[in-house]
This record gives sequence, C-alpha cells and structure tokens, in this order.
Amino acid sequence: MKNALLGMLALQALVVGCALDEVQESEIEGAARKITIPRVSDPPLQSDLRNLPGDLSAVSVPLPPNLGDFIADTDAAIALGKALFWDMQVGSDGVQACASCHFRAGADPRSKNSVSPGLKHVPQADTSFTRGAPNYQLTPADFPLTQLATPGVRGALDSARDNNDVVSSQGVHYSGSSGVDPMGFIIGDTNTRRVEPRNTPSVINSVFSHRQFWDGRAENVFNGVNHLGKRDPNARVVRTATNGTPSLVRVELVNASLASQAIVPVLSEMEMSVQNRTMWDVAGQILELRPLAKQQVDQDDSVLGPLSRSAGKGLKIATYNQMVRAAFRPEWWSSNKLVQIMPDGSIRFVSNADNNPQTRELPVMHYNFALFFGLAIMMYESTLVSDDSPWDRFRRDHASPTDPALNPWTNTHPEHISRAALFGAMLFNDRTRGPTNIRCSNCHEGAELTDASVHRIEAALNGPVRNRDGNLIDKGFNNVGVRPTSDDLGVGGSDDLGPLSLTRRQFPGAAPAFFDGAAVTKGFGLDGAFKIPSLRNVELTAPYFHNGDARTLEEAVALYSRGGNVAPILTRDGTVVEPLGVPNLSKDEIYALVEYLRTLTDERVLYRRAPFDHPQLFVPNGHRGSGNHVQDRNHDELADDVMVEIPAVGADGGDPLPGFLAGAFGNNGDCDDHGNSNGHGR
Repeated sequence: MKNALLGMLALQALVVGCALDEVQESEIEGAARKITIPRVSDPPLQSDLRNLPGDLSAVSVPLPPNLGDFIADTDAAIALGKALFWDMQVGSDGVQACASCHFRAGADPRSKNSVSPGLKHVPQADTSFTRGAPNYQLTPADFPLTQLATPGVRGALDSARDNNDVVSSQGVHYSGSSGVDPMGFIIGDTNTRRVEPRNTPSVINSVFSHRQFWDGRAENVFNGVNHLGKRDPNARVVRTATNGTPSLVRVELVNASLASQAIVPVLSEMEMSVQNRTMWDVAGQILELRPLAKQQVDQDDSVLGPLSRSAGKGLKIATYNQMVRAAFRPEWWSSNKLVQIMPDGSIRFVSNADNNPQTRELPVMHYNFALFFGLAIMMYESTLVSDDSPWDRFRRDHASPTDPALNPWTNTHPEHISRAALFGAMLFNDRTRGPTNIRCSNCHEGAELTDASVHRIEAALNGPVRNRDGNLIDKGFNNVGVRPTSDDLGVGGSDDLGPLSLTRRQFPGAAPAFFDGAAVTKGFGLDGAFKIPSLRNVELTAPYFHNGDARTLEEAVALYSRGGNVAPILTRDGTVVEPLGVPNLSKDEIYALVEYLRTLTDERVLYRRAPFDHPQLFVPNGHRGSGNHVQDRNHDELADDVMVEIPAVGADGGDPLPGFLAGAFGNNGDCDDHGNSNGHGR
C-alpha cells in the first residue's frame, strides 16, 4: 500500500468510487508534498514529541500472569479460540458466529438492516425508527446521523431532521413466545434480525484494552464464568484435585477482559442467542460437534491449516471436546463425578444423574465451558495485533523524540509515510491545553492510540480514575458530545450489581473536592462517556463513534474540528461536562489529519494476511425485500436472509473485502474504499 493510500487526489478518487490505480501515483505524491500546516510549530515542541505515538511492536501484549495454571498448550488454545470465533455453529441459529460482526478489519461493514432505534435512551428505551426502518439500506445521504441546527456549529440539534438511531450489526431474530418483537424489529407480521444498540468496535488490538465494550462492562479480571469479574461474589468453577475430588473454586485472571467480553455476545438475545440460553447450553450444543463443520478452512491457514480437511469442510479433529482436552489442563475438565445443579442454584457432586427434572447434571467440562470459551477466544484475539503499519515502520526508524526526521518542515520526503501525514501527526499530537488546540493524542495516547489501554492505566498514579478539567471520570472514557447524554449513558450506566463506572465504585457518594492533583470543580462527568477506541486501521472500520454517527474519516475529524455536536454537555443531575476545544480546522488540516490516520493501516489487515487470515464465513446481509416488505418463503414468521460469503483465506491473504456502503455491503455495486468488490451474495 503506497504511503497508506495517501494524497488529495486519492481521497477524491475514493469519494467518487473509482479504483486507486486510476490515479497517477506521481500526482498523488506531488499533491501531498505541497501541503504545509502553519499551525504546526517549527520545530515541533519537544514536550509534544516525547508523547508522539510510537511503534506498537515495542509494546508487550498484556496477558494474565497465571495463564499456565489453566492452559496446557498455548498453540492448541489459540487454535480452539480461532475455531470458536469463526464457527457459525456457536450461534443459536447456526448462522451467527462471533466473527459475523467482526469479519472485516475486526469490525462490520454491512449497511442493510444495520439500523437500531434508540434502545439505550433513558429513562425509557426508544423503539421508534427515524432513519429508515428494519431492513433499510443505508446510503451516504443518511450521514452524519446527527443533524445540527446550524451546520458546522455545535450546540442545538435540528429537531426536524435529527434522530437517535444507531448504525450497528445485525444479530439474531427475536425468539420470544409472543411472536412480535417488542423492540420493533418487524415488518408487517415478519420479524427481521435484531440490530445491536451500539456500533461494533474492532477486535484487532483489543487485547491492549483494560476493559471491553463501549461502556466498559467486561471487566479486566476474568472470573471464569461471566463478564462481571470480581463484582460477582458467586462466580465459581470446578477444579479436580490430584486425588480426583472435585470442588468449587474462585478464579481470577488479571488483564483478561477479552475473556470477560467473549461470554456476553454468545448469550445475548440481540446478537447470538435464543432467550435464556446459558453457557452450559452452549457446551451441550457444540462440544460434540466437528469444529467449523459448515465452513471451509484454507489448508494454508496460519493457525488451522494443519487441521483443515482441505477440500471438505471443518477440521480433522472430530469434536470440540477433543480441542478442549488438548488446550487446557485436565484438572479443569477431567472428573468421574457429575456436577448436579439444584433448583436453588446450589451444586453437589454426584456419580450418576438422578433423573429428577428439577435438577441438572453436567460433566465438569460442560460446567466449566465459560472458562474454556473465554480464555480460548482471548488467546486467539491476543494474536490479532496490527503492529506493522507505515506509521510503525516510520517510528521504528525514528524512535527518539529528538530525531530531526520528526520535523515535517525539514523532512520533506519521509520514509513510509507522506509529508502531509507527518504534518497530520504533529497536529494530532498537539497537547497544549487551550480552547483552540486539537489535543487528539491526549486521549488517543501511546502506541496503542487509546488512553483505555492496560499500560496507560497501570502507569497512572490514580489507576483507572482521572480528574479531567474538574470532572471526575474513568480513565479512557470520555463524553465528547457526539449525542445528548440521555441517548446512552455509556459507562455512566448501571446493571443489577450497581454502577459500571470504576469512579462511581471508588466514590459511591459525592465526588471528592480534590483528586488527581487538582480540584474537582464540576463533579462526576461519567454520563454519556464511552471507551476511547484505538485508531489503528481506522480507515477500514467505518462508520465511526459509538453510534456510527460519521460515515468517513473526514466527517469524524470535522466533528472534532467543531468540538463535538452537543453543547453544553450535561449529566442526568445537571453537572456540566467539560467539552472539547474548538480548533476550527482548515481543509488542509483535516486532510493532513486524515492522511496521518491512514498511515495507521496495517496492510496485513487490509489483505487478510496472517494473523488476520480466516475460515470461510456466511453473513446475513439484510433480508430479501425492502424496508416496507420482506420475504418469508417458509412461513416461519422470520424474514429470509440474504447471505454473503466471505471466502476462506490462508496465511498469504486475499483481496480486500468491500468496505462500508461498498460492493456487496452497499447499494452501488461498484467498488469499495480500496477499489475492490469481493464478497459473494447468495
């Protein structure tokens, strides 16, 4: 990828839908070299350069130090995790895999039946669609979702055109007995697939995050049972002693938020599950199945290739049971006792089932399946690190903050990236506090490009709690005014065990008067705050923000140029949340920032090369019909899917998949944001 597809002419070409090779590279490079940004000081401030995002390959991957207590064979655990992640058999409907929402650059490019109403709105969920309807095909004209009363100026929203709908990923059909989806995913008397209430973040580089999900509800500590970590006092797994005696034990794996996260979608009635399914049910569903039995696995797959049945489907290994035994230490799955679950939830260990319908007897492997599933998915996702982008290569060559090559005024021909991108990096890294400063890297910090990383939080004097301009917040979570706070509370929300916010847990009453070296002048700023995502491969993961508000990088940067959409930003109790500055970026500055963001794309991700290669997958891409009518040819009251094949690729990868609103995932049928049209509809 030449200089990360840089240049103004390249951007113009992509907007009109033309392939990049139709633009002369000499013209692209020439346009890029002419751009200079007066706002960037010459030379850049040393105080800024010391915080310039670096080479991700220099950052260690954070994993639990006690993994060896659970995993017997790391390679086998990674293979198990990759199989489970891509396997369509894991979903209750035999269609939804974990990968169904994460198959392109770790995210989801689909744009038909990808609208969800304001289900996170408080105090009442909004189930009314404004932007289209179920099975609606999005178009570029639908973006940005937020409509301002005065275009380009934050503040009031246009009540006639604005909406709180969300662009996200389609999951399962409603499985309740009433037949009519209470959330409104229905056309006539036919249920469509439900759509998640928040936009899908990429799983690539997610191993660096301290917590998972936009609201941080997947805890850093994995308890082997669910996403709640230490918050669940009753979470226990079974361990068999050397003498064969099983017992309930509590486990804690630090820096295992990916394992915490993995359990949630599999049991979600929005994403992958029928109602009331448990991980014990999932175990009973798949442990005796052939892994990936419905999908082809390339014989050159970087992980599963040696296990591929080649011309056939699935793996040579006959069952998932065998893969679990190979990956995990036997004390977690081997026992001659059954776990008997009593009606009140308590358990006993028995030799035989009692045939009492009020009790349930499970093998230890089934009972502990959440432990195996979570850790295996985590081990696979920990390999999905994109640390060889043009920016990584540039910083590898120029790691010192005193290196003169970091100055775009004098380095007119930087290696790996364009001069415009280097100017963009300096704009991005403007850390000076002020009402017109940009300060991107104050939140998107370090090589991980997020303040929500394990390393950033471990290095902070106050851990996960921060005083930001008088607001007490969770470090790595900010409300930047994309939408009104009442649309979605984010980390300011609660569940059955209390607040999601670590700040609220540390200060359950009023905010302290002084914290983190400064006065807390405004109070808690948690409502409407969302996890700061990494920006790596961001050009491949449109649409942007927690609600999918922006279609392009230019739209996303323009939001920061005006300091967000909403002003003032208020919490439920009226506390003012400190807004972003208003840098009012020029067109050249927006261009330079976008060019920098494009340098964060790792070619291996784009071309699906190892470790980003994968098995075959079929994904639902909306339903036959439109937003007014859908087909139901078998009369099961579930709309018929349009399935798109994502072909298997081996370690050498393949052509890029279409991006958002492109190719099979758009309505133009032309080319995606890299001039390709792959993905085969069925």
